[in-house]
Amino acid sequence: MQRDDWIVFYSPKTAFEDGAPLQAFTAIGQITDDEPYQVEMSADFHPYRRNVAFKKCQDAPIRPLIDELEFIIDKTHWGYRFRLGVIEIEKNDFEQIAAAMSIT
Repeated sequence: MQRDDWIVFYSPKTAFEDGAPLQAFTAIGQITDDEPYQVEMSADFHPYRRNVAFKKCQDAPIRPLIDELEFIIDKTHWGYRFRLGVIEIEKNDFEQIAAAMSIT
């Protein structure tokens, strides 16, 4: 893994279950470790984590970006793509999202 890997977070709602619709990219950062590591949250929950140096940014609504983002193949049912969890996107898409988030 290269240390120049970046990650962007999409938030469909303001809170996990009962939040209001948000549909925006809400966080962006650079991965600072070499490999995922496992943590113990409870006796039966051991998720994997990555260390991320988050950047200051603004939320970027997805709707104005849908037509331009190549990883969203079906522009009518665009939300389905995010149901897969972690997905890899191409550099052009990442740069468009990062620009929309006005990283500072």
